[in-house]
Amino acid sequence: MKRLKIAVVGTGGRAGAHLSTIPKLEPIYQLVGVCDIDKDRATETAQRMSVSGYTDIETLIEVESPDVILITVGPDGHHVITEIAAAHGVHIITETPISTTLPCADRMINAAAQHSVKLEVAENVWRWPHERLKRKIVDAGLIGEITHAHLWYTSGSYHGINAIRTLVQSEAVRVVGHAKEIGDSSWEVGVVEFENGVSLIYEMPTRRRGNYWEIDGTTGSIVGNELLLYRDTGTETYPIETVTTEVDGGAVVDHARVDTDPPVIWENPLKAFGLADADDVARGTELHSIYRAIVEDVEPEYGAVNGRTDQEILIAIRESARNGGKPIDLPLTETTGYEENLHREYRTKYGVDPFDPIEKLKDILFPQRGVVWAAR
Repeated sequence: MKRLKIAVVGTGGRAGAHLSTIPKLEPIYQLVGVCDIDKDRATETAQRMSVSGYTDIETLIEVESPDVILITVGPDGHHVITEIAAAHGVHIITETPISTTLPCADRMINAAAQHSVKLEVAENVWRWPHERLKRKIVDAGLIGEITHAHLWYTSGSYHGINAIRTLVQSEAVRVVGHAKEIGDSSWEVGVVEFENGVSLIYEMPTRRRGNYWEIDGTTGSIVGNELLLYRDTGTETYPIETVTTEVDGGAVVDHARVDTDPPVIWENPLKAFGLADADDVARGTELHSIYRAIVEDVEPEYGAVNGRTDQEILIAIRESARNGGKPIDLPLTETTGYEENLHREYRTKYGVDPFDPIEKLKDILFPQRGVVWAAR
């Protein structure tokens, strides 16, 4: 089995999660370095992981020759790191969202294509065991034809859009959005129409309900982590369960299941790597996706285009809200006013344009939140 060298750029919270999973994939990955503009953080993380730490990505690439760069800096910097890595022939897996705006995402996609490297997006939601099982439930026809969906998400709503798209299995064609500021928070609602006739009602609430979605069909529904089947005698409810087994004294995700007759089961194909919970499984499968793409020269399992589409729907909802609820057709054909506002905030925050030459951008410390949206 070929072993690839991987380096992590960014050493904040998301990096910590990935750095807990990478050692479990030791048969296919060797961690060779970490990089952060903050020297103290780079040094501390490098010492903890027993690798070398760097403050300059090009130096890291020159010294360590990684096959893959995992980007965990804030999304404002994703296109910057991607262009540098791609220009050096290094494959990329980037944290979510793919980028702040679609023009920035397109720079990433174009750079990967130009330099013939693979680009994967570390979208975790659809990779959770229970979400994999939900897709099997839908594919098995248990809830009949999907008619509509509801989504509540408190932050990073592209994750929720990803979950819905995975289950609806159709492309969005039109959105309507509404938003307003409530105190220090922004509240938004969107209606998304899909090509197959399914409609989604989405809300980002100001009070924490939790991230939650429902899929309604003609013969049943998936409500959170429960399957509801409509029978002549009433509604039958089945819990969607993730089952772990003990390996070497630790929990490992074995499968997800719903005990209908017959049961529907999703088996964890990576259980040999000792992945302990839903997020661990998601991170492991993200890393395995880019590994397989490189070694077998195939497309990543999710890929940049899907990551871009998740973000495009959310951008369109916010553009509609900016324009008083005007319907927005998809796909978008030009840069939206909402994105122009983000580009303007980018220039204000960092003192450079997001489309300046990479040399002007590569030494910026990109925080996790970066340029954030507020209803206006």
